Amino acid sequence: MLHSFILLISIFFNTIFKESEQNIPVKGYKLFWYDEFDGKQLDLTKWNHRGLGKRDEAYITQNASTLNGKGQLVIETYIKNDSVFTGMISTENIFKTTYGYFECRVKFKQKPGTLSGFWLQSPLINNPEGTPETDGAEIDIFEYIPNANTGSVSHTLHWGGYSAANHKVAGPVWGKLGKADNDFHTIGLEWTQNSYTTFVDGVVTYTGNQHISKMPEFIVLSLGVNALSAGPLNINSLPQQFIVDYVRVYKKE
Repeated sequence: MLHSFILLISIFFNTIFKESEQNIPVKGYKLFWYDEFDGKQLDLTKWNHRGLGKRDEAYITQNASTLNGKGQLVIETYIKNDSVFTGMISTENIFKTTYGYFECRVKFKQKPGTLSGFWLQSPLINNPEGTPETDGAEIDIFEYIPNANTGSVSHTLHWGGYSAANHKVAGPVWGKLGKADNDFHTIGLEWTQNSYTTFVDGVVTYTGNQHISKMPEFIVLSLGVNALSAGPLNINSLPQQFIVDYVRVYKKE
């Protein structure tokens, strides 16, 4: 009886993932790594809380990245004791990979002052003489900034470290959301040895063959508070949320 139950559960989840593989906008890929954010606590075998402490105009805290019990990650920006807190998680030192199709399903409950992101990061990016080919890049699969290019997300590359003297950037390129901003959106990146292609709600928003990272990279999900990038934050608009339904990584079969 127990064996039959386990078998049925296995078939059920395999069917879900098989359907998800059929629904992705690229062919010839197989599910390789994922988090559906089930349960009540963040899976610390897959994620860690990144950059704890002061970052721009907020403090990164692990309390800002939680699961809501509905199969979703919620990263929240909020105010407590006159300080602004927000969250960022990553797979740094746990999981990194080179090439594949990376996808998430997200909802933005944000107003000006915050920017949410789904990005890949190379551990070697701070080399000031580095190139994407030799040291990887920050690959912003998307950033959502409510006060910039309304109804769109941006795709950007950064490399050579973050000091003003050496920082290099390509983009942003803007991809239009296929539905209202506050609906769920599916956003993905196909990264190959020779190209990047981004998808927003199933539509290609960018394709290019320059500055291709050749290095293993880890995944980051973040909700930042940065006046320079996202405009001034009105504390009366808090809390704000970035909701993630899943993150999935596919590899060529």
